[in-house]
Amino acid sequence: MESKVLAVISYDGSKFYGMQKQPNKKTIQGEIELALNKLNINSIVQHAGRTDKGVHALNQVISFTIPNFWDLNKLQTSLNKIIHPYIHIKKIKFIKNDFNPRFNAKKRSYRYIISPIFSPHKADYETYYDKKINIELLKKAIKKFEGTYDFEYFAKTGSEVNNYIRTIYKTDIIEYKNKVILKIIGNGFLRGQIRIITNFLLMINENKLTIDDLQKQLNKDQLFTKHLAPPNGLYLERIWY
Repeated sequence: MESKVLAVISYDGSKFYGMQKQPNKKTIQGEIELALNKLNINSIVQHAGRTDKGVHALNQVISFTIPNFWDLNKLQTSLNKIIHPYIHIKKIKFIKNDFNPRFNAKKRSYRYIISPIFSPHKADYETYYDKKINIELLKKAIKKFEGTYDFEYFAKTGSEVNNYIRTIYKTDIIEYKNKVILKIIGNGFLRGQIRIITNFLLMINENKLTIDDLQKQLNKDQLFTKHLAPPNGLYLERIWY
């Protein structure tokens, strides 16, 4: 007999080609499935969000099935010994068999970290940006994203989805020490959406685009840019169920 478990994991995305398993590429899903196989657990890992290459997670949620004889504390310890140091299982618990970490999620939050000071030791974990940020302007701009929209013009080209309608509940921009952190909470996000939003905001900061341009792209009246900000500053922060 087997049971389904939920695991909350964190990972350093700079060491992987994203969350989702790909042929001949080192991915988070692939590494966890290999670790499970080493423990004689043959299970496919489901995940709440497909983070891209270079994107990090503080609290990604995954699920998989295990034989009933496993003690969860022992399983967590055993898996962490195999997948360390760039993936870490923070907790594991039993869940109902019909649970799906992606489709059962109610809300997700992301943060994007921007630094005005370049450090080679932090280059994989924050985006270096050498221009002064107008915090008040960008706070006004990011609020435009709150609400329910068809975000097709803020999705990575080639995204395979049935519809582009998503709801963003809350946005914020905060200054922490010398860094600027963008925070976005929504019911779900399209591929590349946060990075396209971030890039658009930085173009507003540089007076290359305006808040009116942002509103036009949100309304799908005109497409100005779908360029992505770098992946290294992006973190999947939390998922609610």
